[in-house]
This record gives sequence, structure tokens and C-alpha cells, in this order.
Amino acid sequence: MSDITQDFFREIGISKGMTVLDVGCGRGVTTEMLAEIVGSEGKVVGLDSNPRALNAALMQAKAKNLHHIEYLASDLMDVKLGDRKFDAIVGRRVLKYVSNPRQAIEQLANHLKPNGIMGFQEHDSTSVIDKENMPLHHEVNSWFWKLVESNGGNPTIGKEIWSIFNHDSISVRNIKPEAIVQTPENEVSLIPLLQNLSGLLVAKGIVTENELNAELIEKLESEKKQSNSIFIRELIFFVDAQKHGASRLA
Repeated sequence: MSDITQDFFREIGISKGMTVLDVGCGRGVTTEMLAEIVGSEGKVVGLDSNPRALNAALMQAKAKNLHHIEYLASDLMDVKLGDRKFDAIVGRRVLKYVSNPRQAIEQLANHLKPNGIMGFQEHDSTSVIDKENMPLHHEVNSWFWKLVESNGGNPTIGKEIWSIFNHDSISVRNIKPEAIVQTPENEVSLIPLLQNLSGLLVAKGIVTENELNAELIEKLESEKKQSNSIFIRELIFFVDAQKHGASRLA
């Protein structure tokens, strides 16, 4: 997943020497990715409202001697950046958790330099599942999106993507959907995601510990191999937008 995100950032024009704002940065995974792209000549500011995540990100950046990274605590709906301007503003899996994403993007656009770009990656619950041959995959996938909803997320943000990024000051250059396809033979699987999120699924009351057992993992693997079907659990929307007044890319 990191590879396609990094490729996207490069495709929209993020390069060495740029100043970039990473909103909803969490523990700094994308922030460090951006720091690698812009190099020591550039600057990356990671912004998040979770102090624990920011502290972990800051400690990691210091350990790696990434001195061109800065972290700030702020809510996306009330960003305090003064008169700071950036060459690019990006985010990954963040807008679906914002109460008014259109307003948030409009406010963020005020911190873009002339010709500045925005690049956001958002995940949507649009899926392709053969319910008859893959009923267990369908059920488990629904757990993940219930988890998103339980955290205040919008699982169907995809249908709003275009309107979120079209304002008086910015507009969409390109929207690219992408899907991760599971086949009976490839290594793509729900299982690692299920294992990573099992604690949260139980804590939110979406499933019980008894349901999350070794037998479930075995059944998922067996269903995958025997289904003779592809499975797509979500669509990923990559949004490339630019501040008005710049020459638009074809």
C-alpha cells in the first residue's frame, strides 16, 4: 500500500525541495515517505489531533535523524497555521473521518502557494464480492466498514470526492480509482487485516473473541482458494487537485 501512495505523490508533482503539509499524519508513515521524496532540501510538516500518535512520530523522526520533519497538534476543522504556505498538501485515509471534509479542504487551500497541489488518498466501501461463493469474505469485510462507522467515518465518501475538492480557489485535475484484487492464487488476503484489527473489532463490540479464532482464518483461506472468484474489498480514490490560477495538467 505504501508503494502506490508514494507513486501517487510523485505522479502529482511532489519532488525534491518542496514544502509539504501532511494532514492526519498519525504516527508519521506518510510523513516520512514524503520526507524521503523532498529530501533534506525540502520540509514536511505532519499535522494530527492525536498527541500520542504525534509523540511516537516525533520520536521516530529523531531516531532516524529526519531533521526536515516537523509535527504539529491540530484538529483538521480548526487548523492553526498562521500565514504558512506549502507547495503541496496531502492526506491519506483522513477525510472520511472529518465532519465537513469540503470545508476542511477549503480552509487548507488557504495554505497553498500559487500553483500549489493537493493529493489525497481515500478508501471507500465499494466492493466486488461473489456473495454466493464467498459469504464469509462478505461478512468479514462488513466488519471492517462497521469499524470505520463506529469511529465516525464515512464508508461511502467516494461519491462525494469530486464536490469535496471543487471550490472557488481549487479544482480537481484528476481522480483515479484503484482496487486491490484478491484471486484464489495471489497473496492478497483479508487475513492480515483481520489479524491487525481483531482487538479493535472486539473492543467496539462488532464481533466476539470466540468468532475471531483460528478456525475463522482457516475458513477464509479455504474459501479464497475454492471460490474461483476475485474479491475486491474496497476502492481507493486518488485525488489530484490544484489551486486556481495555475496551468492545469492534461
